[in-house]
Amino acid sequence: MQWYYAVNGQQNGPVEEDALSALARDGKLKPDDLVWNTTLGNQWAKASTVPGLFAGQSAENTPAAGSPPLLSDWSSSTSCRSQTPNRDLMSEAQHSLGGNWGLAVVTGLIYIAIQIVLGVVPFVGGVISFVISGALTLGWMMFFMSVARSESLSLGLMFQGFNRFGTAFLAALLMGLLVFAWMLPGIVVMIIAGVAGAMTAFRGSHPSPTLLLLLAPLALLVIIPAILAQLRYSMTYFVMADDPDVDALDAIRRSTQMMRGNKWKFFCLQCRFIGWGLLCLLTLGIGFLWLTPYFWTSVARFYEDLRAGQQAG
Repeated sequence: MQWYYAVNGQQNGPVEEDALSALARDGKLKPDDLVWNTTLGNQWAKASTVPGLFAGQSAENTPAAGSPPLLSDWSSSTSCRSQTPNRDLMSEAQHSLGGNWGLAVVTGLIYIAIQIVLGVVPFVGGVISFVISGALTLGWMMFFMSVARSESLSLGLMFQGFNRFGTAFLAALLMGLLVFAWMLPGIVVMIIAGVAGAMTAFRGSHPSPTLLLLLAPLALLVIIPAILAQLRYSMTYFVMADDPDVDALDAIRRSTQMMRGNKWKFFCLQCRFIGWGLLCLLTLGIGFLWLTPYFWTSVARFYEDLRAGQQAG
C-alpha cells in the first residue's frame, strides 16, 4: 500500500509501507506528522494512529475505522503555511495534468458554453447564471482538486456541486456580500468626493485640481480591499469540496484562517500566470483552453500545500 506523508508543511510521497516504516524508525517521521492513503478518503491522520508504525505503540493509539481527523478540522489556532515554492507547485500541476489535458480542456469548454448560452438570454440568463454560479464553481474546484490529487476523473465531477446546491449558493452570496463590505468604505469616500466635484461644477466653478488628483488614489480604497477580500476567501470552495459536511459560513471561516499569512504568496502565484495570459491573447484566446486548467490545478496544489502545512505547523 502506498502512503503520502507531511513533514514540516511539505507533502511527500507516494512511498511504500516499508519505506514509511523506515522513516518512522529513523526518526524522520514523527508521531504528530500527518499520513494519508486511499483508504482514508479525503482525510489525513496522525502517524501515531497507524498500528505498528512506531515501536512500543499502545493499543489506545489505534484509530477507529474511518475516523482519522480532517486536516481542515484542526483548531483555528493551528498555524497554516504554504511551504512549497510557487514554481514547484506549478511543476506539480503540470505533472498532475499529464494524461488529463484533453479532459481538462473539454471541461473548460463545457463551462464556457454554459456561460455563453446563459449570456445570450436577456435578463433571465443573468439571473440563472448568478443562481447556479456557486454550484458550478464548487464542481469546477472538485474537478481540479481531483486532478491535483491524481484521482480518477470524469466530466460528471464538474456537476457534483449541484448535489450541494443550497450550500454552494449561500457561499457565493455570502462571499459577494463580504467582498462588497470590504469595498464599501472606499465607495463611500469616492461618492463623497464625486458629489463635492459635482457641486463645484454646478456652481460654475472648475473642479479643484487637487480633488481631481485625489480621485485616482481614492480608487485604490476600493480596489485593494476587494483584492484582499478575494484572496481571503479564495479557498472556500476547496474547503467545501474537501468536507461534504461543512456549511457555507464555516467554509469561509476556514478559508480565512488558511489564507492568514499566505495571501501574498498566493497573489504571487497568480501573477506568475500573467505572462502566459498575454501570450494566450496572441492565439486569439485559444491558448486559454490550456492555461485555465494549468492555473486552477496550480491553485489546487496551493490548497493541498496549505492542508499539509496546517497540521505540520
